[in-house]
Amino acid sequence: MMAGGAVQQNGIFSNPHHHNQQPHMESDPPDSRKRPLETPTEASSTKRTNTGEEGEYFLKVLIPSYAAGSIIGKGGQTIVQLQKETGATIKLSKSKDFYPGTTERVCLIQGTVEALNGVHDFIAEKVREMPQSTQKTEPVSILQPQTTVNPDRVKQSVRGSTQHLPEIFER
Repeated sequence: MMAGGAVQQNGIFSNPHHHNQQPHMESDPPDSRKRPLETPTEASSTKRTNTGEEGEYFLKVLIPSYAAGSIIGKGGQTIVQLQKETGATIKLSKSKDFYPGTTERVCLIQGTVEALNGVHDFIAEKVREMPQSTQKTEPVSILQPQTTVNPDRVKQSVRGSTQHLPEIFER
């Protein structure tokens, strides 16, 4: 044993010279929480918000999957150029990551009102340019019904149905 005392397994310091005393424990901190409570000013600065920096907003848009390629552009060039021109930040969900229950991708745009409007106008134009039906059309053959009609039988049917016309008009 050491002259100054020993630390036992439970972390309590004991002095071998004072057998009758209570074990000496380090003083407890005033608050035993893992992190201190936040003051109201700290709480407001660390909480997440729905807005970016001052004057910046978020816009979430659903984009039909057929239009996503033209918005992104070859190698991402179009979307990068759009971000440079507008000053907005544009994030698009992955190609098979659709909004639940749809086949549309989610686009998150962050920026000023002017930037959001510019990006929205660009996206709307790309959606209008693309055809609404992206399903590949298959050749369809139109079948003409082949019927054989006996002309005498048709005449009899017509004569029989016209015999009752005078009676109908009299009513």
